[in-house]
Amino acid sequence: MTAQRFRTLFWHKGIRDGAWLTWDRIGFACLCSGIGLSLGLIWLLLVPNSFGAPSGTVLMDYLSFWLAGRQALAGAPELVYIPADFSALQKELSGSDTVFGFFYPPTFQMLLSSFAMLPYRAAFAVFILSTTALLCVSCRLITGKWLLAACLIIVPACANNAFHGQNAALTAALYGFFLVGVERQRMILAGIALGILTIKPQLGILAPVALVASLNWRTFLSASVTTLTLAAASVLFLGVGVWQVFWQQAPVASAMMELGGVEWGKMISVYSSLRQLGIGHEIAMGLQAAVGLGVLVCVWKVWRRTEDMAVRSAVLIGGTLLVTPFALSYDLTLLIVPCAFVIRDGLRNGFFPFEKILLAFVISLSASTPAFAIFLGVPMAPLLPLAMLWLGLRRMHLSADGREQTSEPGHMSGTASA
Repeated sequence: MTAQRFRTLFWHKGIRDGAWLTWDRIGFACLCSGIGLSLGLIWLLLVPNSFGAPSGTVLMDYLSFWLAGRQALAGAPELVYIPADFSALQKELSGSDTVFGFFYPPTFQMLLSSFAMLPYRAAFAVFILSTTALLCVSCRLITGKWLLAACLIIVPACANNAFHGQNAALTAALYGFFLVGVERQRMILAGIALGILTIKPQLGILAPVALVASLNWRTFLSASVTTLTLAAASVLFLGVGVWQVFWQQAPVASAMMELGGVEWGKMISVYSSLRQLGIGHEIAMGLQAAVGLGVLVCVWKVWRRTEDMAVRSAVLIGGTLLVTPFALSYDLTLLIVPCAFVIRDGLRNGFFPFEKILLAFVISLSASTPAFAIFLGVPMAPLLPLAMLWLGLRRMHLSADGREQTSEPGHMSGTASA
């Protein structure tokens, strides 16, 4: 084979069409990932390891979730929003100086109280298994295939979320239910899912823009009623005082971000990447705002012009992770949802050029951005949601132009997308 022939095949089959991304290779990678995830969680929760505190507590993010739920059950929910007191509580329990903040609204604390009735390690496992199962159901509703859904919930980002004991699988599942509801004209159910998503409000910034752009008032109203109902339930369960303390604590989260209390390399926002590169707070926030404005325009344009959910989901979720200054590496789990929509449409109708390789890039690097940022000094995290946003805009453009998709539709027995 001549060098020119090799370069041509490499470009067309390897990069442009992603022909090497066959189902047998993807299936093998998913099998290895699933085994690794299972063994990793067993090691984390059942085997003595470097994440264990002197008291035997596993020092992961879920510690703050469990304690928040325990304080709700104990009748002192306000304590988790007083940083000094909450830090002291964690140190007393774990016997370690490692502490985790809790910047979520009381609605999430109310939800966590149900898990806090269990011992810590059992609660950790049940929380991760149940929220990941919800994401699996969400992906099944999108793709129509349990096998594809199972593959999607063991991608690196989801594994990263599981090891931290974080809630990104839950928020991704809610986003999936919201988008499936809109696609299937179940607007009230879509609004309920979106209303529950307010447990992590920075991830819902662009959703109202999308709903107004598409004139979807039923979902907007349903989401509003659900949000108010959840807030009212939290007041009844936790008391009105916890909301007062929550709002008083809000500037602490902003200060933590500005001063690097959460390591910038572990974050994925445009703001954190600029800070890591040595750019000051004011300029970084100004550039973050400019990016956010551009993303808002993209979301408005897409949700106004097309009902193609592969396009809508890619732009909305990719844009959501770009518009917020406060997001961490495990939040890249949200990208599973637009990946599911794009893979579904690609398997049915064929993939556009470069889509398979772009999906492989996003999925394979979805848990690696902290390593690039911390050890190599390369804050590449915003490139992943940006790639998803670009994929959605490009899909809308190519569909509008009526261009033929040059890749043949994939099948479960043949090729598939990563």
